[in-house]
Amino acid sequence: MYSSGLTRSWRCAVRAALIVVFVLAASVLPARAQSTAPSVFPISYVLSPDSRYEEGCFGPCECPIFFADGVKGGFTLSFSGFEPPFIVYDVKEILWSVPALSKTFTGSGRYLIGWKGTAQQQLQVDLSENGTAPVRFDSGLVPVTVPFPLIDIALSEHAFVCYDRGFFLKAAPVRPIRMGVQVDPSEVSWDLYPDSPAYDAVFGSVSVLRQTGGDFTAATAGCLGSDVASSPVSGATDPPVGEAFWYLVRGYGGVAGTTYDSDEPAGAGSYDAQVNASPNACP
Repeated sequence: MYSSGLTRSWRCAVRAALIVVFVLAASVLPARAQSTAPSVFPISYVLSPDSRYEEGCFGPCECPIFFADGVKGGFTLSFSGFEPPFIVYDVKEILWSVPALSKTFTGSGRYLIGWKGTAQQQLQVDLSENGTAPVRFDSGLVPVTVPFPLIDIALSEHAFVCYDRGFFLKAAPVRPIRMGVQVDPSEVSWDLYPDSPAYDAVFGSVSVLRQTGGDFTAATAGCLGSDVASSPVSGATDPPVGEAFWYLVRGYGGVAGTTYDSDEPAGAGSYDAQVNASPNACP
């Protein structure tokens, strides 16, 4: 039997990693074997106001020519496949405009990002400026600086050496991407994304979470699945009468993310850091 005396505000306070599932006597969501997420691809992206275009002299050259302005527009991202240790995406429908310089760039290309243990990325696109012949712009392999599916990357024609043209892009999906998790008394399942190589799933005690003010290190009770490629996994044993369990799932990469954290933080510190510090966390 599952029960809980949680208030609605507390449930919100411990929400994490796309979704936290509380198992309650009156509202148990049935698990779905091999749950597949509704198709999210292609994903529409929009450039943030911080994105910019630069043209002119970069180091080590010196010359008086330099132009810079903000870039507007977007593109779509679709999962293409795996090239270990990278996940590969097709970048299409690029439409980037630089209003002050009367420039419009269109084209397509591909984006690579490493999964767990490989924090590198590369954006390579062929762009036509105002209808002219396409030219290759490439970021090269560079560090990942923001959690995917956010993208923050710079790319240019000639690696930003001497006279060059380049983009400094910050982009995000137009709509949030969320992983659905389902729980029943015997198993836990979640939406499977084609670009996520594997997943971790943990569970813990709601009462300990309450008593410690939201400390997931103390409240994590066990790992239900480590580096598993699919769902469902066997659920935890029934909690004691009057107790409830929480569940967290994270991906090893892809648009589902690589974190237990949600995009609506409401706790003390990172859930990832806290769960990872628990002796009961997934290896």
